[in-house]
Amino acid sequence: MKKMGVNKRWNQKFLLKEIACRVPEQAGLDPERLVDSLAGHARRESKISTYADGDPDTELVDVTLPLHWHAQLLMRRAEYEIYRHGQSDRDELVVAAWHEVLHELLRMGRNMAVMNQSHCWSSSIRGVAETLSIAYAVGWNSAADKIGEWAIALMPQRCLWSEEDVDPRWEKRREPFARFTLTLYADFANVTLPDLPPHPYESPVYDAMLACWRDPDPQALIEPLLNVCDWHTHECMYSRSDKPSKNVDFINDTLMGWPVEVHMIYRLRERLGLALPPELAHPLMQAPLGAYLPPQPVPHDDRLERVIRRAYAEVPGLETVLAGVL
Repeated sequence: MKKMGVNKRWNQKFLLKEIACRVPEQAGLDPERLVDSLAGHARRESKISTYADGDPDTELVDVTLPLHWHAQLLMRRAEYEIYRHGQSDRDELVVAAWHEVLHELLRMGRNMAVMNQSHCWSSSIRGVAETLSIAYAVGWNSAADKIGEWAIALMPQRCLWSEEDVDPRWEKRREPFARFTLTLYADFANVTLPDLPPHPYESPVYDAMLACWRDPDPQALIEPLLNVCDWHTHECMYSRSDKPSKNVDFINDTLMGWPVEVHMIYRLRERLGLALPPELAHPLMQAPLGAYLPPQPVPHDDRLERVIRRAYAEVPGLETVLAGVL
C-alpha cells in the first residue's frame, strides 16, 4: 500500500478557517446577516427549552434536530477557542459533545422503544458513526456501546439508510470512515455486522487497521495508525460539491482536526487490556485536538436533564432501553 503522506493543504490555518466561517460571531458576516444567523440559532435553541419546559405542543420529534444543530454550534465555538487561542480547557467541547451524544441516544432509543409499533426515525450512517466515535473519544463507553449496539439492531429496519443508498440507479455516498467505525465496534463487541448496501469506494487503509487493531504488540499498530492519520487529512472537505462521491469522509468541520477514529481504537484496546502504541509522530495527533483524553465526566446540564425526563414521559419504554446509560 502506497503511503499517502499528510495532505499539503491540511494545517492549523485551514482548520481554524473552516471552523471560523461557521461560527456566526467569527464568520465576517455583515451586521444584518449576523443578526439573522444568531436569530436562527436562538429559534432552534428555544425549541429545546420549550420542550424541556413541558410545552404540550412540542414533541420529541421537534427537538432532536435542534439538539444536533445546537451541539454543532457549541462544538464550533469551543474548537474556535482551542484553535485560535491554544485553549487547553476541554470543558466546553465536552458539553457540546454531550448535546450531540444525547441527541443520538434519544433518537435511536426512541426507535428501539417503539420498534415494530411505529415508523423508524432515520439517521445517516455518517452521523451515527461520528457520534459513536466522539462518545468513545471522550470516554463515555456505556453511551457509545449502546449507540453501536442499536445501530446494528436498526440496520435491518433501514433506519440508517435512504432509498438512494440501496437503489443501484443512484450514485453512492462516500463513507469509508462510517463503515470502518461500525465494523470496528462490531469486531470489538463480537457481533455480526448486517450486510451493508453496495459501496464502490475502497479504503485499504481502514482494511489494514481492522486486520491488526487487536494485535497484542502495540508496535504493530504504528504504521497502520499513521496511514489512518494520513487518510484523515486527505478526506477533509477542501472543495464543495453536491455529488455524493465527492462528499469526503470528514465533511463535518468539527472532526477535521480531531482524530476520533484513532481515539476510538485506543479506547477499545484499553478495554481489552491491550497496551497503547507510543505517541504517534503525526501532525494530526500533535494538533490541538490530537491528545487522547482520559474518560471525561458527563457534564450536568439542568435543561438537558429536563429534556430527558420529558422524553421518558412521552415515549413508553424509552427509560427502560436507556437504563444504565442516562
